[in-house]
Amino acid sequence: MFKRIIYITILFIACISLVQTCAALTYSGGGEWNYSEEIFIEENSGNALVNYQIPVILNSSNFDFSVARSGGEDLRFTSGDKQLQHWVEEWNTKKEEAVVWVEVPSISADGTAKITMYYGNPEAADISSGPATFDLYDDFGSSGLFGNWESFTNGGSDIKVTAGVCTLIVPKFHPEDVATIKSKDEFSVNSMFVVKRKKTTTGTDTRGPVLMQGFVDPQRETKNQILTSSELENETKVTWVLENDKSDSRYYPKDLTNIDVTEGDWYTIGVAWYMEDELGKVAWYKNGVRDSKMDLESTEEDNYIPVTDMKAYYYTGTYSDVSDNTGSSSIDYAYVRKFVYPEPSVMFTSTMADEDETVAEAEPVRINITPASGLISAIRIFNSTDYDDDTVAELKDSGLNTIMLLTDGDDVWNLERFVKTAHDNDMQVYAMIFNDPKSESDEDNSVYVKGVLEQVLDYNEKSLSAFDGVDIALDPCSEDLGEACALNLMLLEDVREMTGSELAIAVDMPASYTQTDVSEIAETADLIILQTYSLEGENPDAKDDVIDSVASRMGEIRVSDGKALIGISVTEDFMTDADVQTLLEELQDYYTNDTAFLGTSIAVYEEYEGYSMLPEKTEETESTGIPGFTGLLAAVGLLAVTYRQKKRMM
Repeated sequence: MFKRIIYITILFIACISLVQTCAALTYSGGGEWNYSEEIFIEENSGNALVNYQIPVILNSSNFDFSVARSGGEDLRFTSGDKQLQHWVEEWNTKKEEAVVWVEVPSISADGTAKITMYYGNPEAADISSGPATFDLYDDFGSSGLFGNWESFTNGGSDIKVTAGVCTLIVPKFHPEDVATIKSKDEFSVNSMFVVKRKKTTTGTDTRGPVLMQGFVDPQRETKNQILTSSELENETKVTWVLENDKSDSRYYPKDLTNIDVTEGDWYTIGVAWYMEDELGKVAWYKNGVRDSKMDLESTEEDNYIPVTDMKAYYYTGTYSDVSDNTGSSSIDYAYVRKFVYPEPSVMFTSTMADEDETVAEAEPVRINITPASGLISAIRIFNSTDYDDDTVAELKDSGLNTIMLLTDGDDVWNLERFVKTAHDNDMQVYAMIFNDPKSESDEDNSVYVKGVLEQVLDYNEKSLSAFDGVDIALDPCSEDLGEACALNLMLLEDVREMTGSELAIAVDMPASYTQTDVSEIAETADLIILQTYSLEGENPDAKDDVIDSVASRMGEIRVSDGKALIGISVTEDFMTDADVQTLLEELQDYYTNDTAFLGTSIAVYEEYEGYSMLPEKTEETESTGIPGFTGLLAAVGLLAVTYRQKKRMM
């Protein structure tokens, strides 16, 4: 009898354990989870976090997509014996990339929490749920705005919900033609409102409607406001509307950044509202990447960011000037999540099969070097085979809007597919033409340069994706700079005659050129690109050093009514180098009111160095003093825009 009691007790415990396991991993479909990962979450803000939504970024370095279901339907997350809520925002098996949000029950201040991710069950059902994961979530799957929103329309506007999309329509000439939605729930400070959206223009005014997104006072929208506002064609003007009734303070800054998205494309905007030292702060995210140009914070003197409870708010409206900027904005999904800064960091520990345990930190955050409206952020590419479609898209997402592509007479048509990919990502491409790589350093390469240019012009007449401009590099190596400048001017005149009004001409100018050289070339070229580094000299990487290195040449360009880009060198890992983002932002801020400043550009120094090495001259060879068009210079520019602007001003 006693043995039977023991047997029954053991069986009961086993059954309880089985029930608990099944409860932890629901909707198994009868299958089993064959893989698991332990994930450690470190709190960085000094705050204890409760039910905080964490982004789990999956890629080929920390996740085997081949053993999971095609859409991540078999993902499960647990903390101890508790199954956690999660939502799959993005899943791309081909690219091996995914973003999954998990609601973590608690993380102690400056502490570490552990959760476990399970996958590899082909029978498991999908339990991804936005409403269960976030403080507010809506994918507009129903036919109307029911439990989550209050709506308002005026002046003929309308709001429609169809096929999982909420569309706010402003179709008429009216100074108050607006459509808005406002959450029924209120949210406390340390929240973020994210919307996946797109804009559509239907009127003759290409500015289209104005969009605003953020948080407002629960009773009266204009009493307390934290709104980001975007307007103009392609939403190139972005700023804040901030008002704090308690301190009777308000702030409407100037244009701060540029969404720069092709109309009709989907993208996400996140408005983060948080508090540090009892003062409010705001941050702005595009496609998950923070843009530091939009960072603002209250002070005791200017306390314009409220910290009382607010509601999430989204607005579409026409301009007060009653122009025909009618249209609409559409929302694919919207959610509110918790937000602190710095956000928690995520690390993975592998527990798959018989592999050794390893810990890998989450990938570093990609920089955002989106320029202010009207400015340029560009990169020089030396070998297009190193860049596939996804890599070009990453360049665009990081804020780059122009590519300078190394071109010679033999490979022009091999570049067509790359040029088209860049154009599909709303990036312009310019043909870089340098000296003949087979020539000696003292040869006259003007014949070679003009020969390549003829090939580019022929390509442009026949191609699906024509180059948007050409870039000519001036010789930094001539012993007689005066003679070099004169001969370069002759070549530039020939190039201008060949291109006519079809292509803009840019000139890359070495750091060795003098003020006189600059003023003469500025009268011929559409744009001068000022190199701040060389093979022999120092390569400045601090704002003050860069500014000092180009100060005199920028002065000559201003006097000549010219336009300039400032080029800097970067390392191969610049895409995740926060110092690069800081430097470019500081340069843009410094030259904000400078009419000669058109933007900045980058070149990877290792690649610049590799392509800039010249054949050594033999002792028997005398220099003719005729400059070849050699060397690779740092800067790149959006030249077609510049040239068209000049034509319009003529």
